Amino acid sequence: KAALQEPDWVASATMGAAEGLAGGVTCIGDCTDSGAALLGAKSIGLRGIIYQEVFGIDETRTVEDTLAELDLKLSALRWQAVGTRLQIGISPHAPYTVRPALMSALVEYAANNRSRLCIHASESAAEGQLIRFGAGPIAEMFRARGIRWETPGCSTSRYLASLGVLSPPTLLVHGVQFSEDDVHLTRESGCAWAHCPKSNAKLANGIAPLNLLRSSYEPGLERIGLGSDSVASNNTMDMFEEMRFAILAQRARTRQFDALTATQALDMATIGGARALGLDKHIGTLEPGKQADLCVVRTDTLSAAPCHEPTAAIVYGASARDVERTLVAGDTLYSSGKFARLDLASVRAQFHDAAQRLREWNAGMAPRTKPE
Repeated sequence: KAALQEPDWVASATMGAAEGLAGGVTCIGDCTDSGAALLGAKSIGLRGIIYQEVFGIDETRTVEDTLAELDLKLSALRWQAVGTRLQIGISPHAPYTVRPALMSALVEYAANNRSRLCIHASESAAEGQLIRFGAGPIAEMFRARGIRWETPGCSTSRYLASLGVLSPPTLLVHGVQFSEDDVHLTRESGCAWAHCPKSNAKLANGIAPLNLLRSSYEPGLERIGLGSDSVASNNTMDMFEEMRFAILAQRARTRQFDALTATQALDMATIGGARALGLDKHIGTLEPGKQADLCVVRTDTLSAAPCHEPTAAIVYGASARDVERTLVAGDTLYSSGKFARLDLASVRAQFHDAAQRLREWNAGMAPRTKPE
């Protein structure tokens, strides 16, 4: 953030939206601090929910001031979203970046404004150590910065439940550290889930107990969608790769070949994601009365051929590069490598210029101590 400016963020968000659309993504749930995610999705015609992020773990700003700033940001986002397929939500970033008083106030604000919520939860062992025991690397960082923290002494899900976060309009992202008790609690609350298997693996956070999460919903009505958690912790917006990785990780974790099937993974990437965002009455399946959000995938490629069964060929053999066309609400927004609403050349130029400035800025920082 120190090295980049608003045009850089917009270019980055637009490149991400373009990568998603070219890979068959028609709808997104995206958390944004700057608001650039909305501009990127808007420029290319995507559908989705843009969640305005909120931070505030220390007490340097009052709850009232934070809510006032949020109100202004949401008003601007809603104005920018007029005439698009995008809705606006609120994202208290995480249990360790939003203090309890602010979290409760955000829940009340969202309810009063009929806004959907999205929060990263139960992602890492460090988060669990902080909330259960007041220990670990996040706790040490708080002490170093002089941030006051009162340890709840329970799991993340119980902590969030005590603040009113768990409810049907809430989308919880990750759930890696969930126990059976946590799953039961969230099932009773009606929360939806975003499962981000590649990000969880890359950041060494583990594998979410998807078998427990899926069993918490009525069969065929699971509100679990696949997510990338952004290219910052994933590198690609390839949902075919995400489906495949989700299956392999669950089978490796449980040592059961039927822990997750190709059909179930495809459901999470389509109707499951629609349910998680509360949009399943309009999208997620191809049936009369719904919007024509779909993509066309080649199955005559070297990796997918021979196509004995379409679902297996797509989930196990295809990739984002095999998407021939993407439509949103019946409009062809991407076809054969071309975007209907966007000239990517100028965006790409801004994007690469920003990347160069970021490299120059990084060159003045201390050497990295962790692997890429």
